Amino acid sequence: MDDRLRIIRHLYGEDVDDPTFARRLSEDEALRREYERLKATKMRLDRRRSRQPDPAVVDRVVDAAQEAASPAPDSSRAAEDRPARPPRRTWSRRLQTASAALALLLAVGLGWWQLPSTSDNPAPETSTEATAQRSASPAAQGRSLNADAVPAWDDRDELVRIHRRIERLRSRSTTGAWGGIQTVDRRRP
Repeated sequence: MDDRLRIIRHLYGEDVDDPTFARRLSEDEALRREYERLKATKMRLDRRRSRQPDPAVVDRVVDAAQEAASPAPDSSRAAEDRPARPPRRTWSRRLQTASAALALLLAVGLGWWQLPSTSDNPAPETSTEATAQRSASPAAQGRSLNADAVPAWDDRDELVRIHRRIERLRSRSTTGAWGGIQTVDRRRP
């Protein structure tokens, strides 16, 4: 910091950063003259009378301050004070909810349809099988009397149930059920 700024700070009663400033001020003649000159200037500024602004300017400033401090007009205040309303449910929001529910229902339905059948109940006999057994010839009935010739483990109902299950699985797993395998010609796009 230069000595001129130190002198000004000393004149206004502020702390000076140089502890030897007071000693240098009393010993250095050039520094002492600068101090006296700045001290006289400060005294003249302190004694000088300040000018009052024009009354019209003061009135305009006061009016502008009052306008800035006044509350907003009643029309905008009414808009601010209205009660809160719940948000509107738009059609797009309702359609999103409905489509999500439909997609969930479709996924559950497809999952149910794809699950394998695990029923242990034998399939009900069809009417053609029942009539065929009733209208069987006496020779066929005689063969059924020879059931003693069939081993004990050969349960016809169980064999029929297993055969039907195998046929059902074959019909579901054939390649023709979903269409044949299509080959792709890599030479043509």
